[in-house]
Amino acid sequence: MRIFNKRLNIKVAMVLVILVLNVPASANTTISLDNTIDTPDRTVTYQGKNYEVQDIGSYLLGQAVNISVNVTDIESFQLSLLDSDKEFLWNYMVYYTEGQVEVTMPGNVVTTPGTYAFAIFYQGDILVFKPVVFSRYELSVIPESTTVAPGATLHVTARVVPDDGQPMKVVLAKNSSSLEYAVNRTREGLYETEIKIPSSASGRFSLYAAMESEKTAQGYPELLGVSNCVIINITDSPRSAVPSTSFVHISMVIISVFFATLIFKKARC
Repeated sequence: MRIFNKRLNIKVAMVLVILVLNVPASANTTISLDNTIDTPDRTVTYQGKNYEVQDIGSYLLGQAVNISVNVTDIESFQLSLLDSDKEFLWNYMVYYTEGQVEVTMPGNVVTTPGTYAFAIFYQGDILVFKPVVFSRYELSVIPESTTVAPGATLHVTARVVPDDGQPMKVVLAKNSSSLEYAVNRTREGLYETEIKIPSSASGRFSLYAAMESEKTAQGYPELLGVSNCVIINITDSPRSAVPSTSFVHISMVIISVFFATLIFKKARC
């Protein structure tokens, strides 16, 4: 397999793609990043086509991005990073892959915080789309507990460095549904909120903190920063286990033997 990493003028890159690729594109194409946040499922529209997004990448400015690409039915393609204005910042041409490629985008590519997107181009079309946030903020979210009952209240703490007063929220998400909560600044760098869990909620949810700008990117508010993701299990409190018949029987036998031993010892004394 031969892979060449070049910064290309987009017109030249697209000519190469059109000339080299002749095999029909497959829908089984994925982009995986080494640091992602499970966000609410949504549809992103780009150049009149819809793409399903289930998670986003999250990195600090200056961080390199490790990318894994899986494709079927095609051997060559272009991996690109686009900004919110759909301008190309980085391109990586792949030729004659056997279906999986590991790529690292250098940390010096992105110099302005905001929401970007990785995309795989094939014959001028985008096969898959992966949003990614590059931030100058270090965010973290700390729930009081990772297990909570439906209808209960969950206390959540969020931290940010640096703290320059940008609006922040915490998001509880599962599949395409999400609940957003404003946070209160309790001291510099520290924010808190109470999440009221719906009584109908059940299962595994993703909890994270996010900072948004007034701009939009791919049809949604542009993220300036996003925290780590914590899994919250919403479930009824487990009931106390009832001992099985066999366990009760064994316990009674042990107790009987114990008392019999005591009586026997006393008789001997």
